[in-house]
Amino acid sequence: MGEVLSIKFTDPAGEPLRIEWRGEQLAALDRALPDTEPVWRLGGELDWDEVEALRIVSGRLDDGRLVALAALRPAGAGGHGEELVAGALGKVDALAQLAEALVSTEYGPDGLPSRIGLELYREDGGLPVRVAGEATATATSDQGGVRRLSAALELRSSGDSGVGVLDVLSRA
Repeated sequence: MGEVLSIKFTDPAGEPLRIEWRGEQLAALDRALPDTEPVWRLGGELDWDEVEALRIVSGRLDDGRLVALAALRPAGAGGHGEELVAGALGKVDALAQLAEALVSTEYGPDGLPSRIGLELYREDGGLPVRVAGEATATATSDQGGVRRLSAALELRSSGDSGVGVLDVLSRA
């Protein structure tokens, strides 16, 4: 069993929420298809009266760096500045929690994600690692009252390319 990366939140209702990735699964991402099973697991229940959306980014860059990020948007939030965001960056055997992470998602006229931009800060006051992604395909599925919109991503960062998936969970 490989290293497990876990990001923990306290949701707006005060309940614990955890998103977990296995390092080896992130490292094995290969030209991701959006309709496959996610490489992350959700621990806890989302209270859709308190949560508008949960965005999860899972990625692998060709230099071996892995990206895991979650952004929880409370119901009624005015924008992504009010989201709870946490993430990690590093190699499969050395994933480190980020001091700060910013995520921006651009949507096309069809309402589907077209691009993402990430600013990942390893330490307070340090320079960010910037990651950009272009959506190459999307898929949606509904299960148990939750809609999962997934976008396969072609990633790039400082001359390195990579692949990833953006999953957006919302009330179905």
